[in-house]
Amino acid sequence: MRGGPRFPGAGSGVGGRPGQAYDLAMTTPLDDAALTAFLEGQEAAWLAEQLMLAADEDPITRIRLTAAAGSESAVDEARATVLAIVVNHLPQESAADPDDGDELHRALDLLDDLADYGFEDEAADIAYEAREVYLGRHGEDDGEHLARLHTLADGEEDEE
Repeated sequence: MRGGPRFPGAGSGVGGRPGQAYDLAMTTPLDDAALTAFLEGQEAAWLAEQLMLAADEDPITRIRLTAAAGSESAVDEARATVLAIVVNHLPQESAADPDDGDELHRALDLLDDLADYGFEDEAADIAYEAREVYLGRHGEDDGEHLARLHTLADGEEDEE
């Protein structure tokens, strides 16, 4: 099975129907170490295909991969995505459930990643724009999102 996952029954489905195995809910998830070990044993072409499938489903993943590849287009895509997320953000909903991995936290993590991939100035510029939009839409608050925007825009180190 060149390029595919190396585990019993992969792709064969259940009961002879192709793909049926992928329709079932995972009831025994792999822990991070087991999943990492599995992925390390796979061929690069299969891993690239899986990453592209994930990127097709998630714009933030696509932007991260594009930035990691060094493409300047990641900056424009990140700007549009982050600003749209800030505009659509509802602070009262994220305050009600702070453990919910909300989209704005993911967008701010994306800015951290952009900086890590060599786009420090661009990430700070996007954070500055996002902070201005946030303040215009939601006002000054004591929320974690705005605090992170201040940190990212002003280039301050986290004190945590």
